[in-house]
Amino acid sequence: MILALDTSQSFGSIALKEEQSLVYSAYFDIRITHSETLMPAIDEAFKLCGYQPKDLSAIVLSIGPGSFTGLRIGLATAKGMAFALNIPVFTFDSLILGASPLIGFDKEIFVALDARMKELYIARYSPSLTELMPPKAVIPQDLLDYDLKDCIITGSGVQHIKPIMDEAGIALNYADETMFFPKAEHLLWLLENKATKEHRGEELMDLAPLYIRESTAQIKARNKK
Repeated sequence: MILALDTSQSFGSIALKEEQSLVYSAYFDIRITHSETLMPAIDEAFKLCGYQPKDLSAIVLSIGPGSFTGLRIGLATAKGMAFALNIPVFTFDSLILGASPLIGFDKEIFVALDARMKELYIARYSPSLTELMPPKAVIPQDLLDYDLKDCIITGSGVQHIKPIMDEAGIALNYADETMFFPKAEHLLWLLENKATKEHRGEELMDLAPLYIRESTAQIKARNKK
């Protein structure tokens, strides 16, 4: 059985897969911290499905970029369980996770996640999820210089992109809003279809979130100097 976790943004999700079947998927956006929701959600999933942690063979999670606190909680949870159970951890960045619901639409996929501090995390993928532009942080106005007319635009950052594009008279193809918030079950599809590294032992101990930029606290502290 494989456990999938996404705590990269203010919302979160978990999923369980047994052999080739998705047996559990839950999404939560209840405005309390992942430290309060994640372990109870995992415990409830095991209880409802009749499994125990010892039944796990692997964990897959989104490694970032995203919420600094959420990423740390998700990774710490995955590490703790993996070390206790002697199982591997696999990771994917949160931007390819955001793109994954749109595979097969025969258009390039442009993902923009709300990075707070008036910034976005962005990346661009082919219809088959080949990375065309690696993840980076930008301000929404920067996207006026990007040619996005042949892309599908998705992600929690669309709320900051659309007003700017509309004001500039630029019409873009936006995904349905239900696809802006990917679920952990998509990590299970990625694990089956996209190459990624297995993390165990000392390498797992050293595994860190993908931050891309400084944290909000670091930025505020630097601006005060």
